[in-house]
Amino acid sequence: MSISTETTLLLVEDRQSDAAFVEQMLVEHRGDFGVSDDPSIEIDAVEHVDSLSAGVERVTDGDIDIVLLDLGLPDSNGLETVSTMLEHTATVPVIVLTGQKGMGVEAIKRGAQDYLVKGRLNADLLVRTITYAIERARISEDLRDRNHQLELINQILRTDLRNDVSMIVGRTDQLRERIDGDDRATVDAILEASNHALELTDTAATVIDVIAERPTADLQPYNLRRVLTAELERFRTDTDAKLTLEWEPDECESVSVAGTPMLSAVFEKLLANAAGDADRTDVMITVTVECTNDRVSVSIADTGEEMSEARKRQLVDPIQSVTAQAGISADWYFVRTVLESVGGDLSIENNAPQGTVVTVSLDRISGD
Repeated sequence: MSISTETTLLLVEDRQSDAAFVEQMLVEHRGDFGVSDDPSIEIDAVEHVDSLSAGVERVTDGDIDIVLLDLGLPDSNGLETVSTMLEHTATVPVIVLTGQKGMGVEAIKRGAQDYLVKGRLNADLLVRTITYAIERARISEDLRDRNHQLELINQILRTDLRNDVSMIVGRTDQLRERIDGDDRATVDAILEASNHALELTDTAATVIDVIAERPTADLQPYNLRRVLTAELERFRTDTDAKLTLEWEPDECESVSVAGTPMLSAVFEKLLANAAGDADRTDVMITVTVECTNDRVSVSIADTGEEMSEARKRQLVDPIQSVTAQAGISADWYFVRTVLESVGGDLSIENNAPQGTVVTVSLDRISGD
């Protein structure tokens, strides 16, 4: 569907009296149509056909922006009417006209945008229903386009770019064994940068996954102990940092939180950040879990350098970061994006006597 300021409505109705009534209301209230911040949208033309076959033919020809479809037509009756129409128009919103509310609800389940009950129809309701249907269709089309773009970017990151960077890493590693002196240092720098680029590629691909699932994120209960235990064991294997885990109170060990499969990666990246930000070799990291009846907080405290107040605001406040997005690493953007998708919060404070405390707050829900 292509929404412009001029909208063509197709009315599929076999009863001339009903069709004339609807058309009259549309003409009289043409100036009342508006969608959110774009009040200039109006019904520019109303086309009328009296059968499903004629309606399908007209929609297939194109340039129809919205359909008002009666479910009782000479060549089709009931829910099959809307199903047949939707088979021929994947993007044009369809509003059904029916004499039964229950039939309208079932029509929505089959893909209709909305329904109007004959006998209860008035101008205000007609205008509002059409306006909202156009708005929802526009949002759906934008989401489809965005997800298609994300799929293309994801494919480039996960295949083309990652394969090329992996080849650079492999060939550079082979080259490193054949040279020495100053050239060896240069190759080491290239190898380090290539490995970092590979990590960024993986992170960027994961961020795309989060963005793609965010509008319809299906939150599930996740046992926090299982999630944290797995990430802490991995962290201990990969680093020499001294790590402790505290549950306050002990009952918190059995809590479940609202999350997605990306939740474990949040703690992975925050732990890596805690280890990476500390300058001393004897890094000490304390993970503390606290819970109330409805929220659970996980605090990761390190002994590294403190963050400036400006940096904290930049990482935590989405409004602050709009004008300074370049200063946020992919890992931090990933963390914040996942937390937003699950209704979580992020806060950053100074640790005493030195370091930083990053706290993640999540909704507590019933789990297994």
